[in-house]
Amino acid sequence: MENTPEVYPTPAKTAVRKGIKDLLGGMWLFFLMLISCVQAGASSTFPAPVQTDTFYRIAFYNAENFFDCLHDSGKNDHDFTPTGIKGWGKTKYTNKRNNLFKVIAALNAACPLAALGMAEIENARVLRDLCMGTPLRYLQFDFVHFESPDPRGIDVALLYRKDILRIDTAFIHPLIIPPDTTARTRDILYVRATPRKGVNLPDTLHLFVNHFPSKYGGVQETDHKRAAAARLLRKALDSIACRHPSAFVLAMGDFNTVPEDSALYLLRTDPYVNLMHNKNWHGNKGSHKFRETWSTIDHIIVHRSVLNQVKMQQSFRFDPPFLLQTDEKYMGEKPFRTFYGAKHLGGYSDHLPVYVDILQTKQPENACKQTFSGCPPQQTKITYPHLE
Repeated sequence: MENTPEVYPTPAKTAVRKGIKDLLGGMWLFFLMLISCVQAGASSTFPAPVQTDTFYRIAFYNAENFFDCLHDSGKNDHDFTPTGIKGWGKTKYTNKRNNLFKVIAALNAACPLAALGMAEIENARVLRDLCMGTPLRYLQFDFVHFESPDPRGIDVALLYRKDILRIDTAFIHPLIIPPDTTARTRDILYVRATPRKGVNLPDTLHLFVNHFPSKYGGVQETDHKRAAAARLLRKALDSIACRHPSAFVLAMGDFNTVPEDSALYLLRTDPYVNLMHNKNWHGNKGSHKFRETWSTIDHIIVHRSVLNQVKMQQSFRFDPPFLLQTDEKYMGEKPFRTFYGAKHLGGYSDHLPVYVDILQTKQPENACKQTFSGCPPQQTKITYPHLE
């Protein structure tokens, strides 16, 4: 007869396991700090994670269905349960969580990761587990998240390092697509953050996290949905730029289409710059691969007045070898994803992260007032309620 597994470990064993877990977490943090110091050409004295003339990273990552194993009432998440088609149990979930931790730790290794926008997040439980159930807790990661009306229950969120940023305000912009009169898809998340003392970042960061409607049902049939999302985002961006012309404004997300798409026209016209709408994103470069074609559907958009604070005035895709696998059918490489249909591959995501590195540079107080006159009249200015 087989031994029965121990369901409730003794206090002594629990203490030992916790001690080992904390020790391994501390060693992992030491390793990340060591990498950061070596790549920055630092001396043998470890610098604080925040210092003068340091780049700070802001990134976006579509996590490809980061679900827990529980069914949430009112959500179509049955596939991601132990009895669902994907057999989503504790082992698969834990592997997914740990994979996401590995990506975030790698993003943070080259320079401090101040903020990470994320898409396809089921709820606050998985984010709390990611931030507190992995060694990310040693880097003081926390998150901002609101539940959205998306039928599948996938939301956007923002992870941030509490030793770098302090969150002042966070709320959502509901996306209502006519003829609907209520929101039925992912919201746009807005977060206003300020740097901690000693952090060389702009005084205030205005960050937007997006996941635009997909092309499910046909490209032409769904173009109006992405165009509606683009209009909503543009109004939100303008409402800040008009009041604070030199503010640091950045929007990021999975826009479910390429930068050149007419639906995104408002997001690449003055005074905004889509950093993916340039020659650095050509050929086999992209954040997502469909069959044999790489395309960039994950974007980072900034106000042009802060371009001089963006390293090389461009964005980058994050593509270490562990995030890719050989594409045996269409040649080359492709993202190492978690699922292919119902088949569990055990990878990371079907998207690659994208990021910018930010360096604070002093700007004239009225730097962009002469270049942007697109503020609507005072009586028509867009305002949004704060949602607690």
